[in-house]
Amino acid sequence: MKKIARPEPQVTWISPVGEGFQLEISATINGLLHQLVTVVADDQDESLWAQVSSGGTEVQIPLAVLRDALDAAVGQVHSESWYDEQLPTDGEA
Repeated sequence: MKKIARPEPQVTWISPVGEGFQLEISATINGLLHQLVTVVADDQDESLWAQVSSGGTEVQIPLAVLRDALDAAVGQVHSESWYDEQLPTDGEA
């Protein structure tokens, strides 16, 4: 089974030298502060990107794609127990 952490997120505006103005979501997990996602702007066109670290690589996803995915998830993503409750009982089949 997966180990799940749901720490209290912290939203912070940051301005790393040479990297512009960014919005960072971080959280403390097991006593260590972790950057979860950073919203960054492209140097060329100011488009916004959600940046996450994966296997030592910074991965950027267009913020519009992430926003669309989050909007689509509402009402469509369900837990396994939700699906279990939707199954008909013996008397309903």
